[in-house]
Amino acid sequence: MSTCFKGSCSCVAITVQVDGEPSMVALCHCLNCQKTTGSTYSMNWVLPRCAFKVLSSAPVTYEALGDSGSPALRRFCGTCSSTMWTESSRFPDMVVLKAGILDEGGLARFTPSAETFTSRKPKWVNEVAGAVQCLEAFSS
Repeated sequence: MSTCFKGSCSCVAITVQVDGEPSMVALCHCLNCQKTTGSTYSMNWVLPRCAFKVLSSAPVTYEALGDSGSPALRRFCGTCSSTMWTESSRFPDMVVLKAGILDEGGLARFTPSAETFTSRKPKWVNEVAGAVQCLEAFSS
């Protein structure tokens, strides 16, 4: 039986489902993620688009230029403003889900295997033990 994860924005107007486990879990320290989260990084689940479903209301989209130089389509709730996921032309078959929207322990289930844009990480933020450290964007 396949693992299924569900998540939502703060007001639960937008709900999503992930079928299966993420392809990768990464912390992104890029300037765009810092500004989007209001923190030092974003914890992301990278997953195949075919494993991701929006179960209710459609999100609002904001297009920003990512640190990679590619446009990043930020999907968020128009009611509560929760950032939900990002899509990029750089990886057209993937969705980058903000792990904090996951319900029932989904956030804590997987340890990040990579950290990206560590050149922008504050020196006082420790490395995740065993995670690949990428000064810029992750390259597969």
